[in-house]
Amino acid sequence: MHFVIIDLGAKRSAEQQQLVKEYYRGYIPHVVVLDGSGHAVYNDSGEVSESKIAGILDQLLGGSH
Repeated sequence: MHFVIIDLGAKRSAEQQQLVKEYYRGYIPHVVVLDGSGHAVYNDSGEVSESKIAGILDQLLGGSH
């Protein structure tokens, strides 16, 4: 599992710029969760509850919490 935080006010790497181009829709905060194949399983703006993100990650990792 990798976490990538992108500061829109700072210089970005080519990889970070590609993520911004592909997923960012102009609202902050914006959260994207990609599966192991690189497909977005969650892509939405606004705050996300800890329980929602935990559920998404558990599902992706095969957890049973």
